[in-house]
Amino acid sequence: MLIDKTHSKKDIILLFKNHGVKIDPKLSKAQIVNSLDSKFKELQFNERIKNISEFNDYLKTPTPQQRPNTQQKTEIMFKAKKIIRWANGSYLNSGKIYSTDIESYDDIMSIYMWGDLSSVRRACRLYNLNLRSKNHVNPILSYEVQEELNNNKILKQTYSYELEIRFSTKENPIIISFD
Repeated sequence: MLIDKTHSKKDIILLFKNHGVKIDPKLSKAQIVNSLDSKFKELQFNERIKNISEFNDYLKTPTPQQRPNTQQKTEIMFKAKKIIRWANGSYLNSGKIYSTDIESYDDIMSIYMWGDLSSVRRACRLYNLNLRSKNHVNPILSYEVQEELNNNKILKQTYSYELEIRFSTKENPIIISFD
């Protein structure tokens, strides 16, 4: 079985778990790769990967997960923090952070592809709120992060309120409580 080297052990285990196959995490990546041929019979496909050939193609291509190295991550985080500070400072081009709008645009265009990082998503959102922004910039998200954000959005939208109203007497005024 040929698997692209960018897929980590954790990625492979999660991918198979999402398709109904349990893999022992105590095994090494090499042991997992060697035992995958027997696991293909147990796969349950979904709307994203519909058959065994698509599954093999997914494993042969580089992972869509975004993993910057430490030097890249420090540069990305610095630029994201710089944009966030600029946005919190009312988008002023006074020369302390940015002297022109083009500089902020160049910074956002250099980091938007790392949308799996929350600071980059926030920087893009704040940049887009600027009325003088050159273009609307959306961060690029991997499928797993997009799915997690959608699940979190659904959890935040579900509210359950219970209203209890008791009638008042002279000794006890009206009490309204939400539990």
